[in-house]
Amino acid sequence: MKGCFLVFEGPEGSGKSLQIERLAERLSAAGVPRTVTREPGGTAAAEAIRSVLLDRPELRLDGIAELLLFSAARHAHVEEVIRPALTRGDVVLCDRFELSTRVYQGWARGVAAETIEQVTHAATGGLLPELYLVLDVPVNVGLGRQGQDQDDPGQLGFFGPAPDRIELEERSFRERVREGYRELAAADERIAILDGSGTPDQVETRILVALQQRLPGRFQAVNFPR
Repeated sequence: MKGCFLVFEGPEGSGKSLQIERLAERLSAAGVPRTVTREPGGTAAAEAIRSVLLDRPELRLDGIAELLLFSAARHAHVEEVIRPALTRGDVVLCDRFELSTRVYQGWARGVAAETIEQVTHAATGGLLPELYLVLDVPVNVGLGRQGQDQDDPGQLGFFGPAPDRIELEERSFRERVREGYRELAAADERIAILDGSGTPDQVETRILVALQQRLPGRFQAVNFPR
């Protein structure tokens, strides 16, 4: 099986990280080589940038600053992790990629699409995934899963971890993020919008069906539920 690049996307609390783990386990059980990675991150440099972007809520970064930082991390990630894995023939499962930039910095922050396209192309060399799997959940569901107050995302529930800088954004920002994913999917056949609500098993089934429908024949070695 040749290399295949799959990206999981979605708003905060969509459950994408759990579903990446599940698909990775399924691929391993089938003997399919896979690389699991994330953005921002995946390399030492990119993880350092991640800390600046997400773990420093006191920093005031506008959309352009975020775009440049995310893109710097992405360039290192693509060159050091993603391209080598695809060359080896791995299935790459990535937690976020440039679609997040188009949604968060573009749709939600207001950075011009042309600016994002130019910077992103420089960072990735034009590399795009075969498929984006976007897990769509209402804002209330995402907040509830994270243990955050549905009216004030900055307030934690008793079981919630400390939110990162993006998770501290107001509710209207989250609504724009969700809208952005839906609007971009309508114009890009590589983007599959999937219902991320329900049980993990239900969501996993939707993902597996999407893989069979969108990439027929690519995962014949994998035991898909019938």
